[in-house]
Amino acid sequence: MDGRERRLQPRVEVKWPVTLLTSEGSIQGETRDISMQGAFIYCDKPLPLSERFVLSVKAPAASMQVMAQVVWASNSSPGKKDKPAGIGVRFIWS
Repeated sequence: MDGRERRLQPRVEVKWPVTLLTSEGSIQGETRDISMQGAFIYCDKPLPLSERFVLSVKAPAASMQVMAQVVWASNSSPGKKDKPAGIGVRFIWS
């Protein structure tokens, strides 16, 4: 990778509880950043690349559900703050 930012939308750092509703059941997590196009989700059990699931986000003012797809995953130890375990997802709006 060349280190250049490739995101089209700016992300906002937030820590909101989320539930990943997968074919295997639900997984609890927390957003670390979010935009209109996607989010980084901290979770102990990262999903496989390309998996689609329903993401339920519990923001302070409202809750929402959106389809999401895993675009990258990190299996690092949750104790490593520089690279926590989790997934990068893109939202599927249509």
